[in-house]
Amino acid sequence: MNAARKDTVLKDLIIEATKNVCTADDIMRTLDQRGAHTKYSELTQILAELVDDGYLMRARSNRYGHPEAFGCLAGTYCDTGRGYAFVRPESGAGEDVFIPPHRGKGSWHGDRVLIRVMQNVTTRRGKNQGKPNRREGEVLRILSQTRDDRTGCIVMRGKMTMFRDDTGKLPEIVVSKKHLADAHPGDRVALKVLFRGNDKYLPQGMVTKVFGSGLTLDAAAAAVLYEHGIESKFPPEAIQQAESIPLFVQEKDWAGRLDLRSQTLFTIDGDTAKDFDDAVSLETLPNGHYRLGVHIADVSHYVTPGSPLDEEAFRRGTSVYYADHVIPMLPLPLSNGICSLNPGVNRLAFSVFIELGKDGTRYSSDFHRSVICSYARLTYNQVNQMLAGDWKERHLRPDIAPILDEMNTLAKSLHAARMQRGALELNIPEAVIICDRNGKASGVEKRERGDAERLIEEFMLIANEAVAETLFRHQIPAVYRVHEDPDLEKLRAFASQARLFGYQLRERDLKDTRQLQRVLDQTAEKPDQQALPSMLLRSLARARYSPECTGHYGLAAKYYLHFTSPIRRYPDLVVHRMLTHMLDGGQSSRELSTLCEQAALQSTEREQAAADAEREIEKLYMADYMSQYIGHTFDGYISNITSFGVYVQLDNMIEGMVRVDTMHNDWFEYNPDRITLFGKHTGQNYHLGMRVNVTLVNASATTGMIDFIFTPEEGTVG
Repeated sequence: MNAARKDTVLKDLIIEATKNVCTADDIMRTLDQRGAHTKYSELTQILAELVDDGYLMRARSNRYGHPEAFGCLAGTYCDTGRGYAFVRPESGAGEDVFIPPHRGKGSWHGDRVLIRVMQNVTTRRGKNQGKPNRREGEVLRILSQTRDDRTGCIVMRGKMTMFRDDTGKLPEIVVSKKHLADAHPGDRVALKVLFRGNDKYLPQGMVTKVFGSGLTLDAAAAAVLYEHGIESKFPPEAIQQAESIPLFVQEKDWAGRLDLRSQTLFTIDGDTAKDFDDAVSLETLPNGHYRLGVHIADVSHYVTPGSPLDEEAFRRGTSVYYADHVIPMLPLPLSNGICSLNPGVNRLAFSVFIELGKDGTRYSSDFHRSVICSYARLTYNQVNQMLAGDWKERHLRPDIAPILDEMNTLAKSLHAARMQRGALELNIPEAVIICDRNGKASGVEKRERGDAERLIEEFMLIANEAVAETLFRHQIPAVYRVHEDPDLEKLRAFASQARLFGYQLRERDLKDTRQLQRVLDQTAEKPDQQALPSMLLRSLARARYSPECTGHYGLAAKYYLHFTSPIRRYPDLVVHRMLTHMLDGGQSSRELSTLCEQAALQSTEREQAAADAEREIEKLYMADYMSQYIGHTFDGYISNITSFGVYVQLDNMIEGMVRVDTMHNDWFEYNPDRITLFGKHTGQNYHLGMRVNVTLVNASATTGMIDFIFTPEEGTVG
């Protein structure tokens, strides 16, 4: 065991051993009993580090314990921008702790802090007078500071030039003339904090990047990308390598590959897709089984380990998509060129052939590096029309239509088999931003999934499973896609909410995904219950990449990874390399395992950054689109409720908030258990799924905030 790993294991054991307050000698004895022998000097050093990091506290009697044992806790400082803050406990121990004004000890939003929890604040008004309402605390010390680079706008305060961050949750920061970098008042910029300030001096900072006018959507989007470490430009070395790759497949590259150019295979993608990394084919075998072919662009042939392209792809981890923009993982000469399975041109591919029964049972699979020529580029809309029997579309593709019918039959069998084994299907609608030729949002639509989308999804899923199981059984390292079982307490909270909608989930049902799916299926046709699938999603763990094959809860799959999109996901590229290594007769090695470990960590981090950026930028586009409708009324339903407001989702999937402080007709009390707001005087009860009518009062393309008020006299619509 290396030193870093040993240190981590010891820290975990010590934290476990100090659940009850104890001395260093007690901890030594516990470690010895568990076979983790260590020197006393090493133990005291680790204890000091754990105390410094806030994981343990030390009493004057030289006894150690978790902060909670001393009435304290560690957590994230969450400023509200209104003079007070909350601390979110990192241990998950209860609700957020209220930090009154002047009790933050100089903490900034995002800092990791250690706080002392005071006695509960009591309710001073209403029928619950005298009952505990919320925990209150004060910051003892800052354990670690949030990052020192932020985005925001340059503003003037008298003669002083200041920086105001986008969240409004940091103090304003002085920017001297020499640190302005040609920024002007009103510009959106990136800033590095030089000094946090103290009792005598204000915080100081320097501008590191200027995005443009703070009033433009483009500048706001650029700031979000910067915040998440997403860069659109490729380094010169990567561009140079990409441009050196031939525009067409070279005949010398075909050596040793399975020639599938005469096989009828084709791509099915969205109408606006530019890169095509998967094609499909289907044959019926003499024994009546299907032979499904999934053919994936062989990006690994062009992006070799350690090359400039590989290093940049590793750094990015994934492509980023928002509105009508894409920031690709690979330069366009690859992503839209030699690696894209465009119709009518030869392309190098990795082909997976899977033998499947009529009922979706997987019997065998084999893998080949291949050369293909896509027969056609089909869109989801075309295929959906053909599968629905549209005569015109079927007449245009008479050779493909029968194959699509068979594919659809197989896909439905695969789906039924997957659901039978316990997979979850949330069916949460997706909002699609429609942009005009100038890139401005001209509409927002709810994306409906048809048979074509489900067909491709099922084929990609079965291919991913086949590759995962093969690599696992051959003991070849890989980057797996894993999804841990959810926290039981979170599922209990979901069950509690489901009961309010009339669904009974017993304790044993919470461990059976089929019972959870039963509830989801019943909500599908009930608009007032569309909040439930989203609530279940929030109850689940987040899927991630891992070098360990621990299974996928949501798919009910024992073996799963990502293999089918190497143009836009780095883990898929690594998996292609591992599969090539296996086909060449290679064995497992420490070097390959380390590569997969590093790729899993980096890809998980970058995937999260991309998802957060996409979500934040799409909110900007939605707010920009809605800004033309200020003063208009809309119907929608309550999608979430918090102590400070009600989230309302319109029928076009756009979501905004009705803030409690705009609800002047009553005093509303928040019930976190039932997730309701109840009016003390009027008896008005706002609950999840409730249909309401709202008026748009604000929509900001620079912050993404959309504010509604309940339409007077028309708050509910039934």
